[in-house]
Amino acid sequence: MATKNFYGLSEGVFKACQFLGLKFPLKVLKELQLSDEHVPSDYLGDDFEFDAAMKRKICSACNWTDEKFEKAYGSFQKKFSAQKPLKQTKTDLNIYFCDYVLFKLKQPSISASNYFDFEFYKKSYLGRRGFVTDGYNNMIRFVCNDYLYVTLANDKSQTNELFCDYLHRDWLSMRKCTFEEFQAFVEKHPRFFSKPIASSFGVGAKIVNVTPDKNVEKLFNKLKGKRRLLEELIVQHEEISAFCPDTVNTIRVNTILDIHGVVHIVTTSGRFGRVGKVVDNFGGGGYSVVIDSKTGIIISDAVNEFHERAEKHPDTGKTFKGFQYPSWEKVRSAVTEMARMLPHLRRIAWDIAINTEGDAVLVEANGNVPGVNTYQVPDNTGRRHLFKPFIDELRNYKVEQMRLIGYRFNNLKNFESSYDPCSSRVEERLQFAMMKLILDCTSLMDVGCRKDKFVKSLCAENIEYYPVDFKAHDDEVIACDFNEDFPDIKVDTCLCAFTAEYVENLPQFLANMCNAAQQQVLMICRPINRQEMISDFRWKNPFLTDFTEEFLIKTMEQNNFQLAEQYPTDNKAVTLYDFRKISDD
Repeated sequence: MATKNFYGLSEGVFKACQFLGLKFPLKVLKELQLSDEHVPSDYLGDDFEFDAAMKRKICSACNWTDEKFEKAYGSFQKKFSAQKPLKQTKTDLNIYFCDYVLFKLKQPSISASNYFDFEFYKKSYLGRRGFVTDGYNNMIRFVCNDYLYVTLANDKSQTNELFCDYLHRDWLSMRKCTFEEFQAFVEKHPRFFSKPIASSFGVGAKIVNVTPDKNVEKLFNKLKGKRRLLEELIVQHEEISAFCPDTVNTIRVNTILDIHGVVHIVTTSGRFGRVGKVVDNFGGGGYSVVIDSKTGIIISDAVNEFHERAEKHPDTGKTFKGFQYPSWEKVRSAVTEMARMLPHLRRIAWDIAINTEGDAVLVEANGNVPGVNTYQVPDNTGRRHLFKPFIDELRNYKVEQMRLIGYRFNNLKNFESSYDPCSSRVEERLQFAMMKLILDCTSLMDVGCRKDKFVKSLCAENIEYYPVDFKAHDDEVIACDFNEDFPDIKVDTCLCAFTAEYVENLPQFLANMCNAAQQQVLMICRPINRQEMISDFRWKNPFLTDFTEEFLIKTMEQNNFQLAEQYPTDNKAVTLYDFRKISDD
């Protein structure tokens, strides 16, 4: 909450005013400063605009162009306009925007949505740091979940096959079924639930009614072409149905499987739909509450996506806070058992319903990036501290495991990519790099060559080619730990593409390349510009090495190589660096 030290404004909002050089009228200060909470427009009027100097100051702090400023401002303005409880003034919009971008420099993991969803405009810097933000949520995914198995959890058909014992209902995948199977399903369930096999946020979900006059074959072809999943309708427990009988009101349970194989229920929240809707989430107009994970009792009032809070369901009048979910131990047991069945996804958000028999029914499993609002917004309480011990432990464990193979690979996607052929974009960059080879090059070391050794196909016949990687993909590839050892081979040129970002001991790695190269080192990489906030590219992937262009150039100079030229590629953040050996003369 705001404090009197900041005249009823939050710490960040007050410092944003200071950053812009704004001063509050003394008369207004005397009248307002004793109150607990205010907004900037209380002091500055409703129509404050940035002048040219203020815009330049913000752009300078963020290393933005005018175009980037306008883009960020426009996106923020849309979020601001959607906040119904907020006073919609130009003053508050602009001061909040300044606060947001300044705090994002300190904590790049926050998004504009986080700023409003968690009411950061009311909170101190310390209070803001307690929330699981979008960036931190992405980092959790990278630490916990192997990419190849994320696709399994996102495929609702595969999820149903794996967890069939927890569905407690009939279902049919239109990707695999025959017309006869479809016809039998429709005869048994003329009213059923239909949803895309791969989707999120309830997009595309609907209830289908098959009347006697319906052309079943035509319906079959329609659903088959859209790759739908059909399910028997869930009949939920009467106590939960009392909130909203039109939707299945689900429970969202976040679990983490730690390095010791123990499943932890980290957060639980409840979702309630609206009359006339099909889904219960925010996008469908639903409300969310926080549930005590141990007892199954709702401990907060409800909130919707517009931050409208409610003690009672707006359609039925049933009170949220204090409600005891039935069969809570069955819910806890079911998610614990299912979490152990998919150890490659250490963090999963389970959507659970409770049927009329009191069974815990799996609705969906979310292994990608489940939302952060349902368990933090209702009571406006950050819950990063519940995730952090497990994430820190898993992160340290994974770094140590991956260091053994020379790369700081964060998940199976990157690990597998070393075996796969280069993408067309990587091929284009390698072709460009080979055009920069010194004219008299007769030997080349391809550092991080991948399985297909694409660079070999670009080498002239007179160039002796040495492929090096963390693993010997075939008899020709030289395997080594890039963090420690290196092939004892001298070559004219070392070419290193998209490898430096994954090496833990980067100074030693660069020294080893410089020792091997007699004339030239070509590097394609993506360093960090420290004047900007750390990009999503690295924030989402905590296993990538953080290094600046300044560090790279300085380290190469210490190893007797200077930058001769650098070339931006199609992605401005990715650069080709051409280092040449400094002559002894």
